[in-house]
Amino acid sequence: MCRVAVAAALCACLAAPAAGPLDLAFEHAKQAIEDGDYNVALALMDEAVGQAPKEAKYRGVRGVAWLFKGEYAKGQSDLKAAIELNSGDAGIRYRPSTTARLSADALEHGRRQVVGMLRDRPAMDKYGEETDFLRRWAERKFAGEDFAAPIDWDPTPPLHSDAEHLAPDEDGNAAILLERNYTEGPKRGKPRPFEELWAGAVYELHNVANARQFVRLHEEAEEGKLSKEAFVAGILKFELLAAQRTRAFYVQQFLPWTAKKRLPTDPTLWFCEWWDAPESVLASFTDRTAYPWHPYAREHDWATVHRYWHGGDFDKAIKLLDQMRIEEGYEEDRAEVYYWLGRCLAKLNKSAEALAAYDESIRLDPQSAPAYRARGEVYEKLGEKTKAAADFARAKELERDE
Repeated sequence: MCRVAVAAALCACLAAPAAGPLDLAFEHAKQAIEDGDYNVALALMDEAVGQAPKEAKYRGVRGVAWLFKGEYAKGQSDLKAAIELNSGDAGIRYRPSTTARLSADALEHGRRQVVGMLRDRPAMDKYGEETDFLRRWAERKFAGEDFAAPIDWDPTPPLHSDAEHLAPDEDGNAAILLERNYTEGPKRGKPRPFEELWAGAVYELHNVANARQFVRLHEEAEEGKLSKEAFVAGILKFELLAAQRTRAFYVQQFLPWTAKKRLPTDPTLWFCEWWDAPESVLASFTDRTAYPWHPYAREHDWATVHRYWHGGDFDKAIKLLDQMRIEEGYEEDRAEVYYWLGRCLAKLNKSAEALAAYDESIRLDPQSAPAYRARGEVYEKLGEKTKAAADFARAKELERDE
């Protein structure tokens, strides 16, 4: 089984369509917050709360506006009330840590992971012992408190988002990954700060506890049991639960500390604008080029390719791979797409087309041993022994260097 990578949800991608005047006010309030017009947002949400006092999202976004204004007590009060009002919210009964007894070895593993994380992302250690509560919490999560298995820190940059996790497999433990620097926008290349990094870590240490569920969804997709929409919705449902726990952690743990220190805080990093219900959450994401369709729709495509391959449906696999080949936003797996195109074409004895696909795969990723080996097999079949030998030798060299 290949390791399943799951990206963090980003509240900035939300674009729920307005269903009525209050929902329109809700969207306007979120835009006002983004624009820095916090008083406008407060006025809009005061009116909404007055008309619908039991609606969680209006109190939640009002709490966000209060916090941006530095009104910690009012912001925390609104967020606490919103969580309690939000039916089925995983934050209602959330406790940062359990009473589970963890072995000395597990706790030592957790400690080592936190030490490595702070070494590799030094901005997370900005306040030293003052944030010992964050480190101790993370140690227990890395120790497997919620997962019944150890979790690793992986310094590798994530592929699709600012924070991701890897499911466990036969070669390694589950792991979390955090992007060190901004990768786009005006801050590109600059280090991500303390709160952003910790928000990502807290989210992924909650989200990785769902890793086995994510693996199950991938397996069901590969078996053809889930449509693309059902697969994306399934992933998103579990990510929403992790976001709700992360939000509760913020309200219970991180926010009181920032209030005591009078430090500015960004509650949107902690999903304090995201109040969708699990059964309707996918409707909030209408842009199929953005999260969660990107990258999870692509993962469903790969599961489908593998199903076609194992079932011998090479023509269907080629058709899908051709669509994947031209889809924008997936440069990181383009070489793999061409590699699988080559394999499928070779199975159909279309040697010239297979060679062209392998050539492109190797051009995009010159370090791909499987592509050299597969191209060598086609050359060997065509009787071009010199070219085949050269490709086999290069594949062997690359495999030796891995």
